Amino acid sequence: MNEILEKINVIINWYHQKSASASPDDLLKCKDKLVTYNYNLAELVAEYSKNYHKNYYIRKLTVARMKNAYIKNGEAVGKAESLATEEAAEAFDNELESEALAMRLELLLRQSNKVVDAIQQRISYLKTEMRRENL
Repeated sequence: MNEILEKINVIINWYHQKSASASPDDLLKCKDKLVTYNYNLAELVAEYSKNYHKNYYIRKLTVARMKNAYIKNGEAVGKAESLATEEAAEAFDNELESEALAMRLELLLRQSNKVVDAIQQRISYLKTEMRRENL
């Protein structure tokens, strides 16, 4: 994951620094690389989103099982739910961590796709300018 994010970061930094002076060919190469890494990042987003949903259901099941166990032992429903929630703290932490990571990767993918769009717009603009100069 970190390798893909680092490669995306390098490309975006290059684009930020060189976009004003880059040729259409250089921009096309940059865009192609970024699109490829975005595909890999999308795979990671899917994997980490799946992991988040898995942790969500594990947490829900853990709390339900603990709650039922407390109720069977004679605790009131409200108290049983409260105790089960407290004991499932680790499951809550796992869920929150996986959700945060999935959301972070999804946000990075969206932003990276916006950079791809910006590169494409710059390429189109440069092509139009080149046509005007050749007329």
